[in-house]
Amino acid sequence: MGELCGALDLHHPGRGIQLADDDDGAELLAVRLPAAPADSFVDGWVRGSDAVAIHEPRDSRRLRTTALWRLATGPAELSLELVLSNQTSAVRSDGATAVDCRLTTAEVIPGIWAGSQLEWLPAITAAGGVRLPPLPWRQVSDDAVLCLLFRRAVADRSLAVCVRRDEGRELCLRARPLPGSPQLAEFTLTAWFFPTLIEKGVLHRSRLAMTLGSQADELDWAATTARSLAAQPPLLQ
Repeated sequence: MGELCGALDLHHPGRGIQLADDDDGAELLAVRLPAAPADSFVDGWVRGSDAVAIHEPRDSRRLRTTALWRLATGPAELSLELVLSNQTSAVRSDGATAVDCRLTTAEVIPGIWAGSQLEWLPAITAAGGVRLPPLPWRQVSDDAVLCLLFRRAVADRSLAVCVRRDEGRELCLRARPLPGSPQLAEFTLTAWFFPTLIEKGVLHRSRLAMTLGSQADELDWAATTARSLAAQPPLLQ
């Protein structure tokens, strides 16, 4: 398997974590902030396995967004967690914030952890073009975890992204066909967080869990990641 390198610019959280090898790459856990001047950056630091960025764009929403990317111990080669927090200095504001993951692959397998096991659903393939089936986000119970397994997406490794239903507002998957490579597509997974309206003095917090590992045992370590996230208590909502 290829050797990976990664980069994260705390001043530009919208670029996310850039993972790449000699052949391909991915943009992961990218926090989408509103268009604003570069001085929206308030503070940032790296301590141990944590990287933190605080941004406060000067727009009408008056949001203060804190993103914490954390290297975690997990069941495969690499495990990451993004903890996202929002609060506002306005009396009431729109708190909606999106997190994007962009990967190139031929196949994505969705799964739902509910109760005590992960149920895998039919695979979503690049051959379907831009017409992808909707993810079963609104149909699952509040205590469920939705897992998206991107097969052989980065340096011949597979990648799983997991989100708790009681922490996310919406989850959607889009695809952009690649000219000359009909078997591949650039998939974008977008997770929307936080209530439409948040009030001054109230902190909202959510997270995503991500694991990268070998395709040989991908279903096992992806299920372990979903189970671990489901077993944790919910964050502030």
